[in-house]
Amino acid sequence: MKGTHFSILLVIITAIDVLVPYLWIGSIPSLWASFLFWCALALAVILFAIAATRKWGRLN
Repeated sequence: MKGTHFSILLVIITAIDVLVPYLWIGSIPSLWASFLFWCALALAVILFAIAATRKWGRLN
C-alpha cells in the first residue's frame, strides 16, 4: 500500500470514528446501535492493518 493511499484511508477512518458517534448514533437511544458501530469499526481497522502490513519486510 502506497503512502498516500495509507494516509487517505487513515484520515477517512479517523473521521468516521469521530463523526458517526456524535452526529448519527448520538440521537439513537438504543445501545445496540453503538455496539454494532464499534464492532464494525474494529473489524474495519483490523482489515486495514492487515492490508497495510501485508508486504512488510519484503524487498520486492
